[in-house]
Amino acid sequence: MPKPGFMLRSPLEYWSWSSFGEDLATVADAGFEGVEIHMGDPADIDAVRLRGALGDRALELCSIATGPSYSDEGLCLISPEASVRANAVERLKAYVDVGERFGSVIVVGLMQGLERDEPDRGRANGRLVECLRRVAAYAEPKGVLLVVEPINRFEVGHNHTAAGVLEVLDRVRSPALTVMLDTFHINIEESSLDGPVRLVGDRLGLVHVLENHRGLFGTGHMDLARILRATLEIGYEGYWVFGDFSANSLAGRATAVMEYLCQADLVP
Repeated sequence: MPKPGFMLRSPLEYWSWSSFGEDLATVADAGFEGVEIHMGDPADIDAVRLRGALGDRALELCSIATGPSYSDEGLCLISPEASVRANAVERLKAYVDVGERFGSVIVVGLMQGLERDEPDRGRANGRLVECLRRVAAYAEPKGVLLVVEPINRFEVGHNHTAAGVLEVLDRVRSPALTVMLDTFHINIEESSLDGPVRLVGDRLGLVHVLENHRGLFGTGHMDLARILRATLEIGYEGYWVFGDFSANSLAGRATAVMEYLCQADLVP
């Protein structure tokens, strides 16, 4: 049975480690077993303090979102500039080191870049494959899993569907690389809700679960239970990482997720 995780900001975005710990406690008290955090440069994170904060609440760092490396620093795997690509590869290797230490999955999403970085899909994917091969070769002996995320056309330039990402992974050919599916992007880009899950099958490495409006659970129009049940049917045993970008309190957002799972008879 998959484990429930919840998305949180980086500890560096909190007023203090104490306030970060309060949010960890809220998530743990709601019944979650792990958290995903958005992380910029891993060198900026106090790994010892992070491990202690997680351990105090018996939580795992289930996954690390790498988007800030693109949005804040422009590190892009499809950039026409070789130096930018090289820096992006080195940053992903740094994430892999954190992943090895914490047993975390590394999400490769926004670092795939926008169409303005490289409008030609063939050239973009050629660079993406080259970079991912280098990162995968580094991750394989460390036993760290990276997941490449199909993201909607408004947030990345190419590879918006599960089929598109699988094409890339088929060229890389590494057990260190699998697919991440996000229900928000599925709703925009795919032709069915559960089809991408069944297409990816045992190459599914992580699932992000959000409402169609990325708001409070139970207030959207998507049949999220259909997607989650499909992951059970293919034998997925990783994390369901839930997200909610609404203005509600963290306790309210976390509770809404658990209430949804109970109503759908999907409580882990």
